[in-house]
Amino acid sequence: MLDEDVPVWWEFLETWGYLFDRIYYDCLLGGPFYSEKQLQDPMLRMWRATTSKRADAIAELKDELWIIEVAYRPGLRAIGQLQTYRALWIRDPKILKPEKTILVCRALDPDFGDAASMYGISIFVM
Repeated sequence: MLDEDVPVWWEFLETWGYLFDRIYYDCLLGGPFYSEKQLQDPMLRMWRATTSKRADAIAELKDELWIIEVAYRPGLRAIGQLQTYRALWIRDPKILKPEKTILVCRALDPDFGDAASMYGISIFVM
């Protein structure tokens, strides 16, 4: 999460944080797969962390999971990020609950919001 996004995230948590059972930050998705034994090698651990994609947050609710991207003023890239994070999660779910993609932002272009909704992305403008 970029520095300018952090206040947006805190405001989101103040309003909606009560919904979450757990929140995981800077979540690795995709990247190379290594066994637990291989991950004891610090270079392989670092390589995996460097080459994996990273969701800003994954929030676990009672009956579902939210894959969250936070962006003060999102661009088209945010739609692609959320679609990619969801695809990677579906291929390797760590928690077996239905997933939703969520964008948390401060400002939103109307065209962007319309396009995001077509992909099932829920948007919270703070």
